[in-house]
This record gives sequence, structure tokens and C-alpha cells, in this order.
Amino acid sequence: MNSKWICIVYSFLVLSSSLYFGTSASPLWLVAATAGYVLAQTFEKHIPARLPLQLILLIAMHSLSGTLWCLPLYLLHMCNLFYNIPSFRTALWINTLLMLTGVIVALVRQPAMTETTLTTAYSIISCFIFACLYRKIYYDIEHQKQQLTNEKKHLSTHDALTGLYNFQEFHKQLEKLGGSGEPVILVLMDCKDLKSLNTTNGFQGVNKILKQVAQLLRIIFPEAELICRYGGDEFAIVLKTEDVDQSIHSVTQQMAVEFPKLTGIEINFGIASYPSDGMAKDDLILVAEHNLYMMKRESWLKREEHMLRSEKLRVVGELASGMAHEIRNPLTTVKGFLQLSKAGNYNIEPWYDLIMDEINRMSMLTVEFLQFSRPHVTQFKIQSIQNCVFRVLSLLDSETTRLGHHVQFDHDEEPVLMLMDHDKMLQLLLNLIKNAFEAMPEEGRVHIHLYTLEKQAVIEISDNGKGIPESDLEKVFIPFYTTKDSGTGLGLSICHKIVQDHEGTIEVESFVNKGTKFTIMLPTVGMQQPEAAATSGGTKVSV
Repeated sequence: MNSKWICIVYSFLVLSSSLYFGTSASPLWLVAATAGYVLAQTFEKHIPARLPLQLILLIAMHSLSGTLWCLPLYLLHMCNLFYNIPSFRTALWINTLLMLTGVIVALVRQPAMTETTLTTAYSIISCFIFACLYRKIYYDIEHQKQQLTNEKKHLSTHDALTGLYNFQEFHKQLEKLGGSGEPVILVLMDCKDLKSLNTTNGFQGVNKILKQVAQLLRIIFPEAELICRYGGDEFAIVLKTEDVDQSIHSVTQQMAVEFPKLTGIEINFGIASYPSDGMAKDDLILVAEHNLYMMKRESWLKREEHMLRSEKLRVVGELASGMAHEIRNPLTTVKGFLQLSKAGNYNIEPWYDLIMDEINRMSMLTVEFLQFSRPHVTQFKIQSIQNCVFRVLSLLDSETTRLGHHVQFDHDEEPVLMLMDHDKMLQLLLNLIKNAFEAMPEEGRVHIHLYTLEKQAVIEISDNGKGIPESDLEKVFIPFYTTKDSGTGLGLSICHKIVQDHEGTIEVESFVNKGTKFTIMLPTVGMQQPEAAATSGGTKVSV
């Protein structure tokens, strides 16, 4: 029930009580005033000056009724005045006049007694005070409601962490700016490596950095129409401009130089301009995201190039260190023998063989190192891998017999053809089988198994030797790493390079005191006629 119907109900109560107790001197006029007041309340929307008319009729009802039953009506009207009139001063003056009028009417109609006068004045003044209190409470509630509404709107349109526009609101505002027809520049920026800082600084540290980035963007671009947190560590800026080219140059300078200098954070960014890069909002964002992606890609390629260069320098350093170490040992030996020969009147005959052995060792080391490190020309031809294995077995036949080992070769009858360098393949197989011989005790067994698997030739070379410890298994292909008392440590590294040159893979599996198995997978070329095989050979430079 609203205030209008409450006023109508109370007006009938005033009329009924006055007629029942006989307090009205003019009942007919009271009925007329009450009827007019009810009509003014009922059809208030159709009456131009409804407020003055209602107040006049209320005062008339009060005067004609001769009772204080009109007090609730005074209170309701005072509250409505405070509610409907925005100006507090205006509503206060009207309510004060209404209060004084009500007091005067009550005093005129009531007997001139002190108690009655005070009671009447106290009642009407209390209604005025309650109305003022109602206004304060009402406006406090409205103020809180407005604050909550503004806060809700802010939370729905702004990012809670940085205080910038969020993704959804940014799209709405950008669409409005695009509709204005004025040239604008859209900048999408992405902070590099910010996610990786979560592991070192924690999410609170990263959140602090994001807040600083948002604050700095406000400082660098005070004239920006929009600044938003586009998502995660991405931000977007929209600038109005008259000279698009000049503005793009200025923004590029600020993003590429000033921002990293102030924050210490490298960024990627993409720029698009309206209307040259697109008339619609989505087209503009697409161009900016594409430019951002291209800058990210270029940055990633530079980083990969730097990492590759660093890795190459590291490998070169390790090779140089290993080479220096391997050469220093025989040089120290030769130096010691020469010093001894000087003391013995330069007679080197007792140490001649040892000196020559050390010199031969350095020569072999140098040859293997050059073979491993420098580019070399390889002659690739389509040949049968079975023939290579048979060739290796014939070369090792005398050594196999001398050492008392047994070699078993299992293969399919159908030849397995590969595009390969015959000499390099022989070197690969010889190194692996000789390593197996050296790892086995007397009368060891070497098993060579050749088969095809999904257009790949698989060569398994296994032995029953002493095996390789698990801790050393991952290091066997590292240059200069060896577990032998003698050797350069380059044999398996050379094998690995030969397999790589043939676009294949090599794996090792070993169990201590049980044996080791090397598995080589190389691409095949299928069956071809000898004439075709002869014409398809070529030369390939491998680095």
C-alpha cells in the first residue's frame, strides 16, 4: 500500500471520528473537504497544482474536524515533501509553514488551556521532527544504494587488480569510439616473461608488477581515451590522433625504449590505426593482434638464435677444454722424457718407443677431432645395408677369431636399401662392434639384428659384456667422455654425428654385467632397380 491510499484511509478515519464524537461545527463542510481531499489524492496525476490543493484541503479538514486525528496526515505529507522535492531547503520551508499552520489551526479550534496548547504544539512539531528524520534516513539509504550501484558498475567494467577497464568494457568503449569516425590508434602490448616470475616472485610479486605497469601506462599516456587490462599480462591502449604516422612513431618510441627503461620489463606490442587498418572494431583488433604476434615471433626467433649461439659457444668451450686436456697429457710425457734425455747427454733411445707412442696418440686424437668437428663432404648413394654389415664382418674376421668372440647376424633375405655414405656407414658399424669387443670378456657374443619397421631400417647391435652404469649412460655420446683406460672419447660422438647426417636416431640400453644394446634407426628408400639406384646418387655437405 502506497502513501496515497494511506492518506485516503486516514481521511475517512478523521471524518468518521469527527462525526461520531460530534467535534465538527460544520459536518457538511467537513464532508465536502474530505471528499475534495480524497479526489485530489485519487486523481493527483491529472491535477496541475495538486500539492498546494492537497495541503489546503488537509488544513480545511483539520480546521473543520476539530480533532488531532489529522496528525498522521501531516506526517505523511511532510515525508512526501522531503521525498519529492530535491531541494532540502525548499522542502524544509514548506514543511515549516505547514507545521505552523497546523499549530495555529489546532490552537484556534482547541480551548485556550495551557495543557491542550502544549499537547497540540508538541504533536505537530514532533511530526515535523519525524519527517526531518525520515528525510535523513531516506537519503542515507539512497546514498548507500547509489554507492553500491556505482561499485557494482565499476566492478563489472573494471579490472579488480589494476583498476583499468576490463576486456568486455574495452570492447564496448572501442566500438563507441569507432562509431565517432575520428582517427584512433590501438596498441596491444604483452609483457615478456612475466608468467615465469611467478616461480621466483610469487603471484603477489607479479600482481604488484601488474599494478605498477597499469600506473605507468596512465602516466605515459595521460591523453589516452582507453587503457585496459586486455587479459593476463596483456594491456590495450586507445589514443585519438590527428597525425596517425607521427603518433605511431611516438608510441613505438615510448613502448620500445621508455617503458622498458622505467620498468625493466621487455614488452612486445602491436599497433593498428582506424580507419586505415580497419573500419570495424574486430578488424582493428585483428590487425593489432597480428602485429603483436609477428613481434612475439621475431622476439622468440632472436631468443632462440641467442640460445643456439650460447649453446654452440658452450659446446666449443667443452670441446676445446677436452682437447686441451687430452693433448696436455702426452705432451707432459714427451716433455718429461726429453728432460731425462738431456740429463743423460741427449740419449733418447731408452724412451724412444714411449715418445713415439705419445706422438702417435696426439696425431690420432687430432685426426678424430677434425673428423668430428669440421664440415665434410659425404657421398650418398642408394645401397644395401646388408652389404655394409657383411663388409664389416669380413674386416673384423681375423680380430674376431683372435679374441675368441662369436658374431651372429640376423637379417631378412630381401635387401634393405638406404640413401647412405658407404664409408661412413662402415665406420659407424666398425666403431660399435669394436666397442662391443672391448666391453666383453673372452669368448663373448655379439648379436646384430637388421629388420625394417615403418619405412625405417633398424640395426640392433648387442653384446654380453660388462655393461655401462646408469649414471654414465647419458654421457656416452658427449665428446671426450670415456670409461676406457685408453682412447680419445670421440668414437661414440662420431657415431652419433654419422647417424644424424643420415637423418636417423641412435639409442643405447645397458645393464651392468649383462650387456649393452645400441639401436640405430635409419630411413629406407624402398626397392629400386640397379640402374635407377646408380643415377640417383649425389653429394651432400653435412655440418
